[in-house]
Amino acid sequence: MPSPSDLAEEIPARIRRAQSLAGEAGCDALLVMGRSFYDRPGNLAYLTNHFPPFPASVFDEEFRGLGHGILLLPAHGEPVLITDPRGARRDLVPIADVRSAGDLVSSLARAIRDRGLDRTVIGVVDDDILPSAMERSLRDSFPGAEFRPVPGLLDVLRRIKSPREIAQLRDAAICADAGLMAAVEAIQRPGITEREVCAIGTAACLRAGADFVRYFRVHSGPWSAVGSRWPPATDRPINAGEIVVLDAIGAVDGYGFDVNRTTVCGTPDDDTRVFLDAVDHATAAAVAAAVAGREASDIHRASCKAYEPSPWSGLVGSMVGHGLGIETVELPYLTSDATDTMLPGMVLCIEPGIFIAGERGAAIEQEVVIRDGGPPEILTPTPTKLW
Repeated sequence: MPSPSDLAEEIPARIRRAQSLAGEAGCDALLVMGRSFYDRPGNLAYLTNHFPPFPASVFDEEFRGLGHGILLLPAHGEPVLITDPRGARRDLVPIADVRSAGDLVSSLARAIRDRGLDRTVIGVVDDDILPSAMERSLRDSFPGAEFRPVPGLLDVLRRIKSPREIAQLRDAAICADAGLMAAVEAIQRPGITEREVCAIGTAACLRAGADFVRYFRVHSGPWSAVGSRWPPATDRPINAGEIVVLDAIGAVDGYGFDVNRTTVCGTPDDDTRVFLDAVDHATAAAVAAAVAGREASDIHRASCKAYEPSPWSGLVGSMVGHGLGIETVELPYLTSDATDTMLPGMVLCIEPGIFIAGERGAAIEQEVVIRDGGPPEILTPTPTKLW
């Protein structure tokens, strides 16, 4: 995690900017939610550096909100951070008023009254993850208040990463590389299973400094045709000549890594090599389109154009990537109709893979930073051609 000195200025500056946005949106305060560190800590972690450590859990009469954290941020005045009973890392969280409780709903209600916000407009930033039971309770408790959804309010802040955030994402990409390269080497062992490769890759990420590995997907042979599968790895032996799709997902110091790579057990045949080369070419073309001033849809369009001369033209999925930061998947989504303008400091995962049901699939994912002029910086050090 970043040291308190690293965050001594950055967190307060973020809070001040969020308060300004609240005022511009006509809100007297913001309600910022976050879920477990491996799930949706997003805006909460961005403004507080608190990553809820417990899984989001069922509500009962005593415990309401386990696995969540809440920031009550007045447009004018000091914020209140409400955590579940596990509390916050006071050495890492630069918020003065931190309150821990089993019943986060009641604790939040008290904070609203303490700050004199019981008859005001409170903007709900994370209405997509606010538990409905919590929302009902708040509306019943404060009939004179307006809880106004303001989704995306903080997106203008989070999309552009600071130099420190980019450095953290660069470190995270190096960690992913350790896991992926360990897995690629292990795949060549006769008789090894997906689960064994998963264990080797996960362990390598952890040894390289990962806070956690959310999952390390290993999809071999016919399962390479599935873009995502549960469980991430099985006891299936990996056979010579088979395609193996790998996906390393986790975080270092709270910032994520998300890197797909595709390899082959042994030596690929000519048809497999042509297929994988086409995917590699499409990724390179999509990355080249990630230039400041262009739209997210241009990246999708470049992916499709790269496949046009091949037998796999028209098979690109509806989304070829997404933003990356505190969460694995952030805005913008890289789709065919996305109008988001690429701006310097954005960090993207670009992954125009091809998955052919019942046959095969491949994905090669690059993490990139949009620069102020010229091509993007590629964060991922892992080679793209691993066959």
